[in-house]
Amino acid sequence: MEYGESRSIEYLGAAVYQPLTNKKIILGVTGSSSIYKSIDLARKLIRIGASVKVIMSRFSTRFIGPDLFQWATGSKPYCEMTGETEHIDLARWADAMIIAPATLNTMSKLAHGILDELLTLTAVTMMGDGKKVLVVPAMNIRLMNSPHFKRASVILKEQGVIIIPPLIEEDKAKYPPIDDLAHCVDAVVNRGRDLEGLKVLVTAGATREYIDPVRVITNPSSGLMGVLVAREAACRGADVTLVHANMTVNPPYLTKNIRVETTTDMANIVRSLTEKVEYDIAVFAAAPVDYKPIQVSKVKIETRKNPHLTLELEATPKVIKNMANKPRVLIGFAAETAQGEQLVEKAREKLLDYGLDLVVANNILSDLGGFGKEFLDAYILGSGGDVASGLLAKYEVARIILDQGLKYLSRGDLTKDHF
Repeated sequence: MEYGESRSIEYLGAAVYQPLTNKKIILGVTGSSSIYKSIDLARKLIRIGASVKVIMSRFSTRFIGPDLFQWATGSKPYCEMTGETEHIDLARWADAMIIAPATLNTMSKLAHGILDELLTLTAVTMMGDGKKVLVVPAMNIRLMNSPHFKRASVILKEQGVIIIPPLIEEDKAKYPPIDDLAHCVDAVVNRGRDLEGLKVLVTAGATREYIDPVRVITNPSSGLMGVLVAREAACRGADVTLVHANMTVNPPYLTKNIRVETTTDMANIVRSLTEKVEYDIAVFAAAPVDYKPIQVSKVKIETRKNPHLTLELEATPKVIKNMANKPRVLIGFAAETAQGEQLVEKAREKLLDYGLDLVVANNILSDLGGFGKEFLDAYILGSGGDVASGLLAKYEVARIILDQGLKYLSRGDLTKDHF
């Protein structure tokens, strides 16, 4: 898929990114109490471009009626085998199948070829066609810790089934967050697990520098860009560590997440991590504050006594230059108040100054892109030349830069400069 190809719907003057356009997905649902979340998953997959058909296990219909899935997808769910060829027709129609939620009963049946349900029969038929089957366990934690679950998981992986882990929370194996899960479906369908075995470091969010205990210097970064990069990499199989400061979005559940406050905190954590781990790709998408007060008041500064306040600031450490060891591929961001040729020149400067393999320069003054928005008015420059430019969804930017990073790794076409 070419970059920008699927951004086909215009909304308020901006393209809506639909990475699953023209993709056909079967959603299999089983008898778990979390089945109600699959309604939201179906709707989300449709919103990002997919056509969705639902297969319900017999037991699942005791939790939710088929009519609700028909409302959600626009087509009547399949619930029973009729003795005809539904499984063959469905397998031929679909590009991929996701079973969410997947009970241990269904996973065990699928692993051992027990095809007494249309759901498992269709899944095995798709596997025979070489098509992708994803499984999302959701069950009591004791069942997930059982030898039966471990055995079923091993067998399914050997058969090529992709298991997307549940959200482990409150000692429960829960249905994953919908945005995370839909992103993983998209990533697996469109890219597969092509980052498996790679170690990826990502930074995100806005750091804070305190003036006093209640006042800070910061910026409007939401952290969305870094979160999308981390999620994209994790969904494609990478081992991802996300170092994040203040964010208005939740970090991905699939990544190792480290929370920091100040720019110095972030720089120190990055140094510590890069001393211990040799990362394949590092993406510095955070917005660290560049200056901090030389003097920080230990008590709240009284505005009545200080109607005018002068702050003396000093530069904070450059996080990207504080790494102990450079990763194999280094990707940076440049938030600029520039456009056109000026933005291109800023990108070139940062690429050279920081020894980057790829830089995403973006105009934060754009009406449609920048801090807190879903788009970037961006120019992406690699060590080999232009990569992409224009109004790009941050979701799309995440995919572009990881695609490029993987290309650089495979070619060995990397910047050799060190700090």
